[in-house]
Amino acid sequence: MEEKRCLLCNRPYNYKYEMFGRGCLDNLYELLGFAKSPRIIWNKELYLCTRIAWKNHKFFLSKKKKYVLAQKYIALTYLNMMNYEALNDVKEKVSNDIKNIKTFSKNIVETISVSLNEIYKLFNYTQKFNELLKEAKKTNWEEVDKDVAENFIKSMSFIFDLTKKNSPIAYTVFYAMQYTFWQVVVVGGLLANMKLSAKLLSHSLSLFGKQPQDLLINDKEVIEDILESEEFDNKIKELIKKYCSEKDKFKDNSENNEDCIIEFNNKDLLFAIHGSPTSIEIEKNLDNTWKVNMVIEDTYDFTDFKDLKEYVTSNKSLLISIFSSILNNFGVVSSKYGVIKSYKVTIKVQKNNFVIK
Repeated sequence: MEEKRCLLCNRPYNYKYEMFGRGCLDNLYELLGFAKSPRIIWNKELYLCTRIAWKNHKFFLSKKKKYVLAQKYIALTYLNMMNYEALNDVKEKVSNDIKNIKTFSKNIVETISVSLNEIYKLFNYTQKFNELLKEAKKTNWEEVDKDVAENFIKSMSFIFDLTKKNSPIAYTVFYAMQYTFWQVVVVGGLLANMKLSAKLLSHSLSLFGKQPQDLLINDKEVIEDILESEEFDNKIKELIKKYCSEKDKFKDNSENNEDCIIEFNNKDLLFAIHGSPTSIEIEKNLDNTWKVNMVIEDTYDFTDFKDLKEYVTSNKSLLISIFSSILNNFGVVSSKYGVIKSYKVTIKVQKNNFVIK
C-alpha cells in the first residue's frame, strides 16, 4: 500500500484511512468529545467525519464534503483552544467555510485555505509556551542562578522565529505569543526592580495597534538613580576636567560628541538607556560647586542583534549580561514583527550643586 502522511501530524502511515493515522484518529475522537466508534464500524475515519457533519446539522453530505468539513471543524477546534483574540478573524473565516458546505451545492467555497498540520503545529507551540509561562510566573527571578535563567530564556527562543512571518496564520500566533511574553516581562517576571525598563517596554507594546507617542520621563526615582550613579558622577568630573580648566562653562548638544555619551552599569539604566547620546550644560557656581543640566534623548528601539560580550563589564553580573543581550535580541525580532514599536524618549536631569570630591 502506498505510503501516506497524516494530515494532522504529517507522519507517514500505510493504513487504509485517507486523512489520519490510527493514533491521531483515536486522539481526535477524544479531542472532539465523541465516544469511540463501535467495533462493527469498518471505517472509523469516515464514521468520525459523519459524526462531525451531524454535529454541525449537515446531513446527506457526500464523502468528499464530509472530509473537507472534518478538516475545517478540527482546525477550528484547535484555533479555539489557542484562545488568542488575534485569531478571531481566522476563526470567523473557517466558521464561514463550514457554513458554506451544503448538501446540494455543486462546489466547496473556501474563503481561507488552512493546512490542518500547520494549525496543529501552532497549537503545540502555544501549549509549550503556556507551560513555560506557568513556570515563569512561579519563579523568583531575584534568586535564580545564571544557568536556570539562561536555560529558561533559551527555552522561550522558539517564539522569536522570523521564518514564521511568511505564513499569515503563523505570524498572528507568534505575534500574540511574543506580545504575551513581553507583558510578562513588564509585570516584573524578568525585569524585577527594573522600573524604567518596564515602563519603556510597556509603552512600546502594541497588539496590532497604533504607533506610541514620544515619552518624557519625569519620574523622581529614575532621575535620582541617574544623579546618584557612579557613571553620572564620573562623566561630569571628566567633562569639567577636560573642558572647564580655563573657563567656567561647558555646553554641548551635538549628537556626535562621544564625550557626552554615558554608559550606565546599573541594570535598569543599562537596559533602558544603553549608550544614549546626551546634551550637557555645566556652569560653575560662586561657591565653586557646579550647576549641571543634562538631557538624555534616545530612540527606544531594538535594531541590532548583540553578542553577550557587548553587555559584559567587569562590575556587572553575568546574569544581568545574559538577560540584557538575549532580551535585546528577542526585542529585535519583535520589532520586525511589529510587536515592539519605536518612539523617542527624553529624560531631563538637573543638579544645582555638583561637587568635585
